[in-house]
Amino acid sequence: MLNDNVPAGSQILPFYLADGSSDVALIRGRIASVGPAASTIIERHAYPDLVGCLQAESLALAACLSSTLKFDGVFTLQAKGDGLVRTLFADITESGHLRGYCALDEDDSQLAAMRLAQPHDEAVHIVPLMGGGYIAFTVDDHATGGRYQGIVELDGPHLSDAAMRWFENSEQTDTMVLCAADKDASGWQASALMLQRIATEGGDAEAAAGAKATSDDAWHTAKTLLSSVTRGELLDPALTPEEIIFRLFNSMAPHVAPARVVTDQCRCDVQKVESMLSQLSVEDVNDLADADGTLLITCEFCKTERLLNKSDLPNWQS
Repeated sequence: MLNDNVPAGSQILPFYLADGSSDVALIRGRIASVGPAASTIIERHAYPDLVGCLQAESLALAACLSSTLKFDGVFTLQAKGDGLVRTLFADITESGHLRGYCALDEDDSQLAAMRLAQPHDEAVHIVPLMGGGYIAFTVDDHATGGRYQGIVELDGPHLSDAAMRWFENSEQTDTMVLCAADKDASGWQASALMLQRIATEGGDAEAAAGAKATSDDAWHTAKTLLSSVTRGELLDPALTPEEIIFRLFNSMAPHVAPARVVTDQCRCDVQKVESMLSQLSVEDVNDLADADGTLLITCEFCKTERLLNKSDLPNWQS
């Protein structure tokens, strides 16, 4: 297959579905599989399994959605709520460097109750975990300096529902998204799969009507086929993304493109830490420093610890 040289569990695979008679693309799609990156990210933070599952879904979803956009920078998914999970964050660069973290109130009894109430073989229900709030999808394009953001309410039931509402609001494009994540003996498996209808081109009335009918039929068929996929298939490490696509959509002339590798890679460095600290007030720096003027800074994403002295900070004055 085209992408045999790309790790099956660490990739974003673009594809399209066509009219079998003319090979005209009617549906575009993406499948993201990010299990190894999700495993190392979640293990660093030691999240409870239910929270880890939500984090893994967000990482797969961010990777999947990012590949539908053209940008040179960072795509971010960030949810804020008033429940046990206050912040859910995942971002990915155009190079496939993935990060994520959750901020939560540790409450073992409530988490245990939520785990028992979580429907089996479904994506995580976000409202019980996050309460009321919102989810923002943001593109920071470093090449143009542009920043584009869409916000939808965090009213569930799943992260994929929020993604579909975002596309509906921002692009008015028919879109279907599924997410799945779970933990097995080898670590976390996490996937997201989306379909999006391609707008039909104009022309005379008869041609336009025919194109719309073909598009409608293809979209109905694609949605029906996607609905047949099981969590077991999406999370099976023995199935490559290409195999899933051809298994699901073999009747719709699927075409796959080169896959993009996804890795767990943080973007923190000493210069960024120093820049952040230099923007703080003298009082804040003194509060963070110990008696010797040493500051211990831990990256929220990769948990890397860095020791700095306040006397070495640029533009800092005692």
